[in-house]
Amino acid sequence: MSQNIKIYLTFLLAFILGISVDYLFYGKPIGISFFVFISILIVFSLFLAKKFGQVLKRDQSFLLIPIILLSTGVFLRSSSFLVFFNIIGTVYLVFLFLDLFSSENLLKFYFSEYFILPFSFLKKSFQEASSLIEEFWNLIQAKRRFGSPELQSVVKGIIISLPILTIFIWLFASADIVFQKYLDELLKISIEPEIVSRVLIVLVSSYFFVGFFAKIFEDQKPETSPLKNNEPKFLGSIESSVILSLVSLLFLVFILIQLFYLFGGKTYVWGIEEYITYSEYARKGFGELIGVSIISFLLIYGIDKFGKKGNIFQKRTFKILTSILVLELFVIMTSSATRLSLYIDGYGFTFPRLLSFILLFWLFFTFLLFLYKIFSERKETLFLHSIFCLTILFLIGLNIFNPDAFIAKKNIERYLQKKQLDIRYFNELSDDAIPEIVKIFETIEDEQIKSEIACYLIKRKENLIKSIETQDWQSFNLSKKRGLEILQKYSKEIEKYKTTYRRLLRGQYSDIDEFFYGA
Repeated sequence: MSQNIKIYLTFLLAFILGISVDYLFYGKPIGISFFVFISILIVFSLFLAKKFGQVLKRDQSFLLIPIILLSTGVFLRSSSFLVFFNIIGTVYLVFLFLDLFSSENLLKFYFSEYFILPFSFLKKSFQEASSLIEEFWNLIQAKRRFGSPELQSVVKGIIISLPILTIFIWLFASADIVFQKYLDELLKISIEPEIVSRVLIVLVSSYFFVGFFAKIFEDQKPETSPLKNNEPKFLGSIESSVILSLVSLLFLVFILIQLFYLFGGKTYVWGIEEYITYSEYARKGFGELIGVSIISFLLIYGIDKFGKKGNIFQKRTFKILTSILVLELFVIMTSSATRLSLYIDGYGFTFPRLLSFILLFWLFFTFLLFLYKIFSERKETLFLHSIFCLTILFLIGLNIFNPDAFIAKKNIERYLQKKQLDIRYFNELSDDAIPEIVKIFETIEDEQIKSEIACYLIKRKENLIKSIETQDWQSFNLSKKRGLEILQKYSKEIEKYKTTYRRLLRGQYSDIDEFFYGA
């Protein structure tokens, strides 16, 4: 069998496995489907091994026994503990089984290799997949079945762009009801999130299975194997330009809608079926837009890493298109921040909402660093070091900033501005927020709120006393100690309002005393 046929066969089997992942597992509890999938994967691996001239090692034959037994146990047992470890054990042994096609026998494995193997196998598989895809595309180009090399590059760029554009269109449609309306009018179809999810599952799974098979056979024929490529550069300059241009065009359309509706401040916005208020429109979609920003960074970084930029013109084109895309992303990130601000204004701060703001700031500085890398043509390692330092600074800043105390403070300030206060959420905050929470007794006049807060604080005080009294010195925590001191300082207020609130609710709930932990 020729090497070209082997490559086509590898892609076909990987795609079948990708479809199997969706068919067997999507939206279904794991049962016998796990055993079926593992069986298909093993059969396909053995089939390809035979085609590539590989012989099953003794260690691999031995591993097949526990793989079959553990995968069978997934549908024979119902204990969540057993099912979990059966799945983990099977997956680990399958990685070990596949890795042994290109590795020495188990007797030569060091202790650390048993732990590193699953992660190294996944990493190498991801890298090898790009090499094999490049080889696959070269085989298609070698046929010379259509057009000039430039036209082939344009077609290749458009094909690569389609799933990327699909993801962005879905996120934009989920984030913005006006964008979704125009999209429905244009396509006369509704993009179902389930369809997008299932297509992505098939594509991503297929990509990794291509990498699995490439990793298995990469070391067997280092000089002639079509699965080996020392420096994979999957994207040419034309393909990169096509992808960046199409994504930039999509972003421009979305930005124009934002300029007219979101930033324009229209009183009413036309939705799919009826008018919705500007506030309702603006509060939706900030999570999706943050997702767009993250995916865009990965896209640009991937094109910069794997794209070919051979001459000055190609480098300049990449810099211009990247700059345009990053500027558009800044507008989209501003839209996300605006929506998030309005959402917080309506419902208050929570840790995920505050974290979304922080993530937007991190992305903003990351994009600035990336632009600097591109224009200064710095090494990738220096850029990654800068991102590492930026991330460390943000983590240190978060500790200094004290998010939970900030959330409590801002939510109390919102209440003083005649806005809603979620009392129950205070109980989800850590002890860092105690110094701000107790200020309710001084700043808020509503006796009902004070009583309800006291109920949560009395339980927290009891937990802190128990924790501090039983802990060793190695477990000392300054925040807990400080929180307990503050709660003891406010003991009279807490006990007073706890009694008041319990008396109010006793008539409504017969078991209320159990909630307050005794008389």
